[in-house]
Amino acid sequence: MAVLIVGATGTLGRATALSLLADGQRVRALVREPACRPNVVAELQRAGAELVTGDLTDAASLERACKGALRIFACAHALLGRGEQRSAQVDHVGHSSLLAAAMSAGVPRIVYTSALGAREDHPIDFFRTKFEIEQAVRESTIPYTILRPSSFMEQHVHAFLGKPLLDKGFAVIVGPGRKRRNFVAAGDVAAFAAMALRGDDLLNRTLDIGGPDDISLRDIAAMYMLRSRQGRVFHAPLGLARAAATVVRPLHEGIARVLDIAAVPDDDWPESFDPAPLLAEFPRAMMTVEKFIDERVREWRRSRVGRR
Repeated sequence: MAVLIVGATGTLGRATALSLLADGQRVRALVREPACRPNVVAELQRAGAELVTGDLTDAASLERACKGALRIFACAHALLGRGEQRSAQVDHVGHSSLLAAAMSAGVPRIVYTSALGAREDHPIDFFRTKFEIEQAVRESTIPYTILRPSSFMEQHVHAFLGKPLLDKGFAVIVGPGRKRRNFVAAGDVAAFAAMALRGDDLLNRTLDIGGPDDISLRDIAAMYMLRSRQGRVFHAPLGLARAAATVVRPLHEGIARVLDIAAVPDDDWPESFDPAPLLAEFPRAMMTVEKFIDERVREWRRSRVGRR
């Protein structure tokens, strides 16, 4: 079975590709030229992935990549994109082109990665786009699975908050940071992606996926600081974030979107998740935020020893 992964160099795409390859599946990884993450590309190639050059902004490359594929896993996004790689071009036009190419090539299964809470009237354009593509996937002629994960720990817990605390000694939280949010590890989502790609358990289903606990950014920062015994958090007023988004938008749409996300009132966008129904149907041990932070801090300590 040849699985085309669009977004193979991203956090979720990489984890899913390596899982499938370890299970003996054929993986075709769509890679931009020049590759934006050459180390990941090299890792995938060593693991046995077939590399194909292409991009969601290049419809012809998608048509070539889809030929002969028996499964497509679409997990690329441009939340932080700008210019030619802006969200409207990648997340909307690009995925529409991918779906058209898949139908033209007769691909018998597609797994699309949306986002928890995507809806038609979402206050953030990225989530409205995700909802639109969900609808297009459901209305297509291709059997599908739609995955709707909560925020990835790798980005929203570590890259945006924990890593600055460890590497720079400080981090900025927009607003009070008390809103309880759900985060999920990419490896846990990859397990569901692999399930959807291998068998029929999730055929024509939309699956919300989240981690086992809801937690605030304030509490996440406290956990990093307690374990590392360093760090300080600064809180930026919501009004400042909104003003900064307006100034930054013409220069970098993606950064402006992140500021917009941080400034959305809590009541307008609930980000909690009850994992009980998911785990009742698919019993498994999901990564907790606390365990994830423990692992990141241990890695940070080892790296410091290695630099001495």
